[in-house]
Amino acid sequence: MNEFSIFFPTERLRNDYLRRIFKIKEEINSKRLEDTFVSGVKDISFQSKYKKIPGYWMKIKLKDEKESYTIKNRIQKEIPSFWVFENLFFPQVFMTQRKMESMWIQKYNLMKEENNSNAWKIFLEEGKNHLKEGRVDIARAAFMCIYKNNPFFLKKYKRYYVFEDLAYYYEAKGELHKSIRCLKVQASLQPNVSEAYLNMSNFLLLNGLEEEAIDVCRRGLGIDPDDEYLINNLLIAYINSEYFDTALEFLEECIKKYPDTSIYWKLIGDVFCQIGKDRGAIICYQKALEIKGEDILEVRQDIYYSLGICYQQVNEYEKAIYYYEKFLEVDGNDPIALLNLSKIYGEDLKAYGKAEYYAKKVIELYPQNGHGHHNLGLIYLYTGRLEKAKWYLYKARKILPDYQPIRDAIVALKKKIFIS
Repeated sequence: MNEFSIFFPTERLRNDYLRRIFKIKEEINSKRLEDTFVSGVKDISFQSKYKKIPGYWMKIKLKDEKESYTIKNRIQKEIPSFWVFENLFFPQVFMTQRKMESMWIQKYNLMKEENNSNAWKIFLEEGKNHLKEGRVDIARAAFMCIYKNNPFFLKKYKRYYVFEDLAYYYEAKGELHKSIRCLKVQASLQPNVSEAYLNMSNFLLLNGLEEEAIDVCRRGLGIDPDDEYLINNLLIAYINSEYFDTALEFLEECIKKYPDTSIYWKLIGDVFCQIGKDRGAIICYQKALEIKGEDILEVRQDIYYSLGICYQQVNEYEKAIYYYEKFLEVDGNDPIALLNLSKIYGEDLKAYGKAEYYAKKVIELYPQNGHGHHNLGLIYLYTGRLEKAKWYLYKARKILPDYQPIRDAIVALKKKIFIS
């Protein structure tokens, strides 16, 4: 074999071994060496990657002459065989964590390299390569090896985000326990930041694990008590677990601490709305609008929408219309707000022209919205336009075949057709 592709974990080590092979005493300049005639060498080149494997690579092609055999013997004697490409450790399948760590430590010379050595950077790049290629468990093993042996390296330049990337991969695969473990590692690397706890709580809530989410949110809020996203997740977890009193007590404490913040009044309104206390919710939402906290722009649209729902629930239809329309000034294509307006005008106020307008708008914007077709069919049923009622109700049934109110409306339609 007269060609060698050799990996080195650092440029310093590559230069050291080059001096040994070629018996050079002065400092190595890789660019100059590539352009310099070396007896017995046909070609020498240096690369940062070979066959997708990162490193400080050296490729040597030897001539078929006496000097070449001397260089070849030195390569085989001086350079560890585990750095030669044919023997290089770059796993394609998962082994045990311990075995892979042992081979990576040898490959990257980690026990002898300093904490800020480029060897760690190349190792991290290898881990990212495995992650990109879908070898997620191998990537996690690589990152965990770095975490165990040089956690300070991961703290610099926010390199700990590789664990967040891993967490998203595992969550997408449905392996929640691995996802949470990765986020716990991230949390340990940024102990004064609540971000990892927010991600953990998101994953736990998505998987219906509210009790675990409550614990995680509390730990995150211990770091940053004002993290509004963690607060929101904690409240979702409380509400989903039906800990309504606990949620209200928590928010009351927040209001005592920040009385001029609209979001907390809005969130109390959300809790009241959830438990059917619409009058109480209305008071809280109006309070949130009244105090005009610095955060009002972030929550005003949600408040308008929620007030529309609450006023509709307590049969104050004119106020419900007012707030739905305020909401639609910004988000004019929202299907639920449009549908609710159609129902108020049709079922409650018997203003069928307006009801028809909003129902048609829903269908124009969302042709496959079965509720829109159902509502428009009802309007035509109530106003005696039976052929149109039939068309829209049957269309609604095709889209939502198991929705009982549509079936009931079709029965009522058949009775009217029979009578007429």
